Amino acid sequence: MSVNKKIIETEAAVPDSQSFNTVLYSGNGGTQSITGVGFKPDIVWIKPRNQVENHTLHDSTRGAINQLAPNATASARDQSNTVQSFDTDGFTTGSDNNTNKSGINYVAWCWKAGGGTTSSNTDGDITSTVQTSALSGCSIVKWTANGNAGVTVGHGLGVAPELIIMKNLDRAGYGWLVYHSAISPTSAIVLNTADAKTSGIGYFNNTAATSSVFSLGSDTFGNYNGDDYIAYCYHSVSGFSKIGSYTGDGNTNGPTVTTGFQPDWLLVKDEGTGNSWRILDSVRSTSNPRNNYLDPNTTAAEGTSIYSNVDFNSNNFQLKNLGSNYNNSGRTYLYWAIKNN
Repeated sequence: MSVNKKIIETEAAVPDSQSFNTVLYSGNGGTQSITGVGFKPDIVWIKPRNQVENHTLHDSTRGAINQLAPNATASARDQSNTVQSFDTDGFTTGSDNNTNKSGINYVAWCWKAGGGTTSSNTDGDITSTVQTSALSGCSIVKWTANGNAGVTVGHGLGVAPELIIMKNLDRAGYGWLVYHSAISPTSAIVLNTADAKTSGIGYFNNTAATSSVFSLGSDTFGNYNGDDYIAYCYHSVSGFSKIGSYTGDGNTNGPTVTTGFQPDWLLVKDEGTGNSWRILDSVRSTSNPRNNYLDPNTTAAEGTSIYSNVDFNSNNFQLKNLGSNYNNSGRTYLYWAIKNN
């Protein structure tokens, strides 16, 4: 084996060290450049921490000012006073209450995809626009639906996505549909509600995603003829991210979930009951137990509770509570863990 081939194989096995980061900032009510991300982000998800207000999500495929709210069913809209640009080390925001109100503290979760460079993907029945980071296991996919059951959409990852979070961009009243590989493709779950998974409707045509495409059913929630959609697709990357599930045991020394790295960000949802989604991170909670939580499906301000205690350890996270959001006995919980930049 040549030296060059060895180098290529080694680099291909190493996850992108500039793929995700969490930053905190205080609003100033004007225009503000937020730095410290460590890379130019392609997805920025912002939440006011000490105010009841919407989450807001922006990506470089739709353009910085085009806003979506992960907790709501509103269609996408241009908001010039929210995120205005994606910058070398972060992003710039205007004065909107969601992103930069004076006296309000904010958290921004930032992902890298393809650096804003998109391409046309013809792997599926529908031609999609994609940008992809193979090393970080992330792609942003945009397409126009045709309403036909079984239609496929190319995602560009080259590996089957384990998590797909998608939204109708054009039509209010249609929320965030989530595909998670730990539940059957005959089921789906919704990001903007606390509802349990829904089975039997066939949002994803009862078909598992492949290394090139994911499938859609005929239900208008995920496949409204003529409407534009966006999807954020992810797969686990060794040493950087892990998508999976665990079973709660109802103990204060609860399950230990192996990730292979020390998590810095954790999303959890009970698949079978009406418990809220929860996000914890190591920047808002700097030591164990991590318990400063935000709920992606609500406008609620940041909360702290002993029933949200989770330890982030060198190669796992451990539930240190018996709260229903993380550790009811016998319940199955979906999770997504990521290491910071």
